[in-house]
Amino acid sequence: MLKSFRFFILFVIFFGSVHSQGITFSESMARVYDASQSVLIAEKQSERASVLRKEISAMWYPTLTATGSYTYMSNDIEVRQEYSSLLTPFNSFFDKNFITQELGNIIYNFLGDKTFTVKIQDQNWATADLVLLYPIFMGGKRLYTQAIGKEIETIGVLGEEQARLSVFLSWVEVYYGYQLSRESVEVRKAKYESLKGHYNQVLQFQRNGVATDMDCLLTKVAMDEAEREWKEAENTSQAMQYALCRMLGNDSLCGAVPLSPLFVCEHIPSKEWFLDLSSQSPMLATLQAKSVISEKNKNLAISEYFPNVAVFGKQTVASYNVSENLMPRTLVGVTATWNIFDGLARERRIKQRKLEIEVSESQHKEAERQLAVAISNAYYSLENAATTVKALDSTLVMTQELVRTREVAYKEGMATAADVVDAQTTNARISLLKLAAYYQYDLMLATLLSLCGETGYFEKWNK
Repeated sequence: MLKSFRFFILFVIFFGSVHSQGITFSESMARVYDASQSVLIAEKQSERASVLRKEISAMWYPTLTATGSYTYMSNDIEVRQEYSSLLTPFNSFFDKNFITQELGNIIYNFLGDKTFTVKIQDQNWATADLVLLYPIFMGGKRLYTQAIGKEIETIGVLGEEQARLSVFLSWVEVYYGYQLSRESVEVRKAKYESLKGHYNQVLQFQRNGVATDMDCLLTKVAMDEAEREWKEAENTSQAMQYALCRMLGNDSLCGAVPLSPLFVCEHIPSKEWFLDLSSQSPMLATLQAKSVISEKNKNLAISEYFPNVAVFGKQTVASYNVSENLMPRTLVGVTATWNIFDGLARERRIKQRKLEIEVSESQHKEAERQLAVAISNAYYSLENAATTVKALDSTLVMTQELVRTREVAYKEGMATAADVVDAQTTNARISLLKLAAYYQYDLMLATLLSLCGETGYFEKWNK
């Protein structure tokens, strides 16, 4: 029993230590992709596009169709011949003498009102057939359609990549936003603790007759405001933690903390490097694929001017009341269809496809322009954030020194309580500005890489 209890205690300690270690950005990214519904939808769309391409490729194969029919007609199909018309040529022969004339009268009386009937097809009949059809020429329709299918599949894959880029950017915002909120809580808590210590010192000075009531009131107001900001920061941190938990899709990881810190790269490529990298972005590649589809659709419309030629064959498997002499059991042949005039519908379709090509080209150029603008703005924001971090490093050192000297000066009666409050407030503000600059840098870097479609550099430069 004691050994089991010890094992349980060790397990709890081990699990707690693992759980408290939190989660790094790299290992969390895979979890976020697995939990994202938008990525799942994009994967299904990509799979659907692949199936559609395979469906289009079926045009290259022959079709085999089984058909069956039963027919009931109002009457049989027959050939009829009246005997009277057949006897007319013999009138001159029968009129030669009395005997032949009497013989002719007997024949006329017997056959003159009768009809010779031969049944060709019964009114009830049925057949079961196998029909094979294989197109051998379609004016290039199969080639163009297959090319369209490949581009549709490419768009599906690119859509999946774009979904992952969107999730990546959202995760950077949440992950490092939670990291920012946690560190902001620590800064505001430290500010509150510092002002609280200063307030207790002011109260002691007041009891000794050194500090005034105004000093106590001023310090108390600053301390209460710092406490309010601290609690507000904690609430913000809890909201960010909930967002992180939801994106991870695992309640057991809701207590995990981000281990990857806010960072600034020592060396970053130039703006031109990002612009060159963006030339292969999924967004531009998608528009390029749509342009190819528009071009193939135009060729597909032009191919309607050509005839369709196909080889066909039919084999009657079973029949009822159908004579082999009337309907052969096996048929083989070639069929061709050629649309000569369709009211100028083909010309209008070709014109429409040409307009679609022009629209696609304009969209591609506009996307390139907007992408270049977005990359430029993000890059300048990135540089500004890096410059701000470097500038605030030295400023933060000075504000920390200012707090120390003001506190010493206040103890010696060379500074007021308000001077100490101002120094502590300034130090906290500079610390928060530095954290915000770090976060802005990381977010802009993620934005740049997501625009270029190369998010792998983010984890590489984060190390």
